[in-house]
Amino acid sequence: MRPEPVYRRIGAIIRSQRRRLEWPQHALAARLGMSRATLANIETGRQRVLVHQIYAFAEVLQLKPTDLLPPDSDGQPAADLTKLAIQGDVNPEQREQIARLIGSQSVSLKSKKKIDAKSAKKIPGSSRQKTAR
Repeated sequence: MRPEPVYRRIGAIIRSQRRRLEWPQHALAARLGMSRATLANIETGRQRVLVHQIYAFAEVLQLKPTDLLPPDSDGQPAADLTKLAIQGDVNPEQREQIARLIGSQSVSLKSKKKIDAKSAKKIPGSSRQKTAR
C-alpha cells in the first residue's frame, strides 16, 4: 500500500524538525510515549497521524500544530479548512477536529451549497457574476 501524499508530507516535516533538533528517533518516540517503530512509520507516511498526535508532535517539537500540515496546492499554509483537500474516510466529527486543529471554522459541503444557492438568488445569473457598484 502506497502512503498517501499528505501523510508522507506530515512525516517529512516531523523528521526534518527532529533532525534539526538533533534527536534520534528513539528519543522523540520516548517523549511522545510511542515506539520507535511507530515513529518511523509516521515519518515515512506508512502510518496515519491522529489529530491528538499532531498536537503532541507540535508541543514536543516546539512547533504550532499548523506547522505540521502541508501547504495547499498554491503553496499557502493550510489555515483554511475550505482550502484543505481532505480525502479518504473522514467523517463529520473528524472534519470538525481538523477544523479546530487548523484554527478555522468548518463549512460542511451541504451548508456551502446552501450559501452558494442563496448567493445565486441574490445576484441575477450566477454566483460568479459581478454586480456594478
